[in-house]
Amino acid sequence: MPSLTMPRARTDARGRKPLGVSRAEHRWLLWPPLAFFALALGFPLLTLVRRSFEGGTAAYADAFDVPAFTGSLARTVVMAVIVMALTMVLGTLYALAVVASPTWLRFTLLAALVLSLWTSIMVRSFGWMLLELPRGAIYWFLDLLGLADEPIELYQTTAGMYPAMVAVMLPFAVLPVMTALQSIDRQQLSAATIFGAGPWLTFRAVTWPQILPSMLSGGVLVFVMSLGFYVTPLLLGGPGNMTVSGVINAQMNQANRPDIGAAMSILLVGGTMIVYLLADRLFRVSEKWG
Repeated sequence: MPSLTMPRARTDARGRKPLGVSRAEHRWLLWPPLAFFALALGFPLLTLVRRSFEGGTAAYADAFDVPAFTGSLARTVVMAVIVMALTMVLGTLYALAVVASPTWLRFTLLAALVLSLWTSIMVRSFGWMLLELPRGAIYWFLDLLGLADEPIELYQTTAGMYPAMVAVMLPFAVLPVMTALQSIDRQQLSAATIFGAGPWLTFRAVTWPQILPSMLSGGVLVFVMSLGFYVTPLLLGGPGNMTVSGVINAQMNQANRPDIGAAMSILLVGGTMIVYLLADRLFRVSEKWG
């Protein structure tokens, strides 16, 4: 005789409800972070858009009539590309060193990486400034070795700002590559060794294909973040290396043209979003960062 009782909902091996039901029940948990981002990001963006359109679209046309803005656009993109390339190479080497090092050295490298993330960009930029001053720490060390007779000319130069910017962005290139390295199946490495592959061939055939997507995602993230650099180039690169953010600040606080500054900000945010969306479609950056 058929049973008249209602069928029970399917559960997994541990007796839990299916994932779809759990998500439906806890969907309300998404509202607090969505509300936070609406207030922290959406409201400022709406304010900038409103300010940029106070005089119609004239502020956007006037933005491109500012020579400093058009010059800073190309300078910022070139700077971001150079920082991205250097950070991808150094970040991959750093991640390889973390994974291949003994325990004590791995702990030291990870501690330095975390400390770099916890330290503000302003503090790190001032630290590099103390290093690169004409009679700063670098000059002192070279003079101690007898390699410097005169003060070094590194502070507020193009060459002087890149080491600091790479140091600021390095953790964002190291973390995805390090995660990819730790997820590699050790049996693949053992199989390559058993079949006679040397270290270089093993790296090229096994390791490299698996870390390349993470390298690209880290590089894209560094590029996008570098487009908004302000403090480090200002302190270490000098007026001749002003970025778009520096020009926006000058329009807001010095030229007393907040409408043009807001228009420049919207153009920068829009361009950054387009770059990120294209890169995410090509390299799936968001998947590498969770």
